[in-house]
Amino acid sequence: MKWLKDKGLSNERLIIYGFSLGSASATELSANPRTLLPSKLILEAPFGSAAVMVQDASQLNMPADYFTDLKIDNAEEIKKVNQPFLWIHGLNDNFLNYKTHGQVVYNNYNGVYKEKYMVDGADHSEIPVRMGFTTYLNVLGNFVRKN
Repeated sequence: MKWLKDKGLSNERLIIYGFSLGSASATELSANPRTLLPSKLILEAPFGSAAVMVQDASQLNMPADYFTDLKIDNAEEIKKVNQPFLWIHGLNDNFLNYKTHGQVVYNNYNGVYKEKYMVDGADHSEIPVRMGFTTYLNVLGNFVRKN
């Protein structure tokens, strides 16, 4: 980020996008800016937390701490984000269920503006295909251009 700032990038032109696991770094950079404050945040199929991801994957009635000590928690970090936020998630996501992951992140956001797109029939990485690439790019472009 320092390199981008040194090259002249301004906060207004910095928009952070994170897909799936990349939602952790995207949310972290937006919630806890160091050099630049991103103007907007876009999360596609984000996970709620490492604990919920492990719990969903294991299907065991055991605490996630038994399997991992990762403390990545997008659902908590998003509470610190005030920038406009776009959430996109597939309704048929078999990897990160939108109800236990993306919806929790979306609901915990308390910033200035939020928008969501739920994509019928889309599994984890199928959103652009199911929406249609033109529609997908229009959704992203319209959000980016909003003040």
